[in-house]
This record gives sequence, structure tokens and C-alpha cells, in this order.
Amino acid sequence: MTTTEVRENLTTCTYYSTDPLADTGCFDADSIAVKVSRIIPYVFIMAVSIAGNILVAIVVLRVRSMRKAINFFILNMAISDLLITLVYMPRVVSILMAGYKWLSNGAAGLVLCKVVYFIHETALSVSIFSAVCISGERFLAVFRPLKSLANKTKPARFLIFFSWTASGVIRLPILLANKMTKESCGKSYCDLHLEDLFGAGSTVVYHKFNLIGMYATPLGVMVALYSATIFTLRRRNRPGNTTAAEATSLPEILNRKVSRMVLVVITAFLLCWLLYFIVAVMQSYEVSIPCNVLYVRLLLAHFNCALTPVLYAVFSENYNRKFKSVLFGSPWFRKSRMRMRAHTFNMDHLDAKLGEHGSRGLPRQRVETVTEVI
Repeated sequence: MTTTEVRENLTTCTYYSTDPLADTGCFDADSIAVKVSRIIPYVFIMAVSIAGNILVAIVVLRVRSMRKAINFFILNMAISDLLITLVYMPRVVSILMAGYKWLSNGAAGLVLCKVVYFIHETALSVSIFSAVCISGERFLAVFRPLKSLANKTKPARFLIFFSWTASGVIRLPILLANKMTKESCGKSYCDLHLEDLFGAGSTVVYHKFNLIGMYATPLGVMVALYSATIFTLRRRNRPGNTTAAEATSLPEILNRKVSRMVLVVITAFLLCWLLYFIVAVMQSYEVSIPCNVLYVRLLLAHFNCALTPVLYAVFSENYNRKFKSVLFGSPWFRKSRMRMRAHTFNMDHLDAKLGEHGSRGLPRQRVETVTEVI
């Protein structure tokens, strides 16, 4: 727990910060230019994340052919990313604008203090569980095709239910220990007081558990599964291998493409969230972290919410086609495209008439009339 002193109007206010974003002395004293430069990327991330993850949800839920285990896990990750975007990113924007003070007071402020951080950490845990499930599904699809979950949606739905239940239980300490603290300067803060509830040293234990149990261990599992998956795929492609013919079959080619896409998505997820977990452990040991590092920590982590749907579109031909079908197949877009075609046809027809008769062959008034109608 870090103690920070801030001077306002010649009055010294001492407060204790356990905010996951870090030292409460950051951001509130930034100039307008610095605040704007930090908020603009977040606004862009929020817009892309909302649009992209809603698009993923629409594709998986509306297209029957997409209702497979791996796509349900992808949908689960998209929902968790959407929750992080809608519930927690606005809190980050308020911090970048006004510092770490909590903007709501009273009973409503206390409820938001508990719920906002609880939802953020629960959604993060669900994303990690989903990433492990995706890695496991790819391993089974390549290593043991007959035992794959590809077309078995019931086990996938159970694992999704388990991921939300387990994540909620793991994050209960946040729901119980988050409290509002009002200091002598009149500002209110939302802080995590684990040691008041669970005893001395519980803050360090909790953040170590996050790093080891919720990041390092899933990372090790995913690395092991993908190493086995890549090894199996390469072994099948070796010349003279008895399964070389299978490697050129359509299902095997699709498996390689899907596995490549998932590998890119999971790697991006792990890299974007790495700094987030490391800084959380450093904070539990009262290590002073520069404000710019704290900003990059959150920016990278939340950038992943916007990046993931883009990676689906770039590395998956299937998702790319389905995205285009949803976007360009909507009634509004079809009507707009028909209007554009009609406009183009009329303009071409007018150009042909002008070409036949010349601009002098048509009365000026008629040319203007035709143009207005078009």
C-alpha cells in the first residue's frame, strides 16, 4: 500500500491508494494537451472494440455454420472484452481527465466502486479461461481429431459457464474489500483494502496469485498445447510421412489456417496484458511506478480488446467473409448501393447524350433539369 502526499491550497492531504491503475498522484496535474493526447487513443480503442466485438457476436450467433466450439469460445472472449470496454474504460478516461478521485459519492458511489472493478477483473479472468479453452480445442482438433470439441457445443457451453462462475468466485475479494475513502481535502477514492479484511500480507498474496495463477500458469499451458500442435502439423508435412496425404486434405488445411489465426490472437493477448500483471505485483511491494508506464500499461491491455476482432478479419478468411456479409448485406447498405448504382447509371446515360449531341445540342435549361433529377 503506497502513501502519497498531495498539496492543494497549502493543505497537505495524505491518502492511501490501492487502485489497480496505480499511484493516485498521476494524471490529475497533467496539462490539457497531455490529457487530450492520452484520451484520444482511448476513444479510438473504445469505438473499435465496441464495433468489432459486437460484430463478432452477431456473426457467431446469426450464422449457423459458425456455431462451433472454437467460435463459442471466441464469442465468450468478445463478450468479456465488450464488458471491459463498456464498464471499465470510461473509468480510465475519467482518471485521465480528473485524476484518481471517485466521481460518485454515497451509496451509489460505493456500489459502483465495487461493481466496476469486479466486472473488469472478472471479464479479464474469463478472457484468460477462454484463451486456454481455445488452445485446448486446437490441440484436440489437430492431435486427436476424433475427440475434438469442434462440433460438440454442450461441452463448450459448460466450459463457458464454468469460466464465468470460477472467475466471479476468484474476484470476490474485490467485491468484498473495495471501499470508499474520503480524505481531508474532500476527495473520495475507491480503494482495495484486502489487509483490513483478510489480514496483513494479503495484498501481496492476491497480486502474486494474479500473476502466477491467472497469467503465468495459463501461459505455460497454452505454450505447451501450441508447441504440441505445431510439432504435430509439421511432422505431418514431412516428405515420406505416411500421413503426408492427410496433410493436404481440406480439413487439415483448414485446421492449419485456424490454428495460425488462434496462435496470433493468443500471442497478442498475452503480450498486451503482460505489463498489466507485472506492474500489479510491483505495486503490492510499494514500488514507485512512473505515470507514463502506468498509462502504457492500461493502454496496451485495453488495446487488445480492439485488436482481437481486427486479427480475426485479417487472419481468418471465414470471419472476413462473414464480417463483410453482415456489414454489406444489411438492408440499409443494399438500398444505399442501389441508389449509388442508379445514380451512376443516370450519369453515364447523361454523358452519352452529351457525347452524341454535344453540350450545345442540348438546351442549357434541360441539362440543368436532368442533373437536378439525378
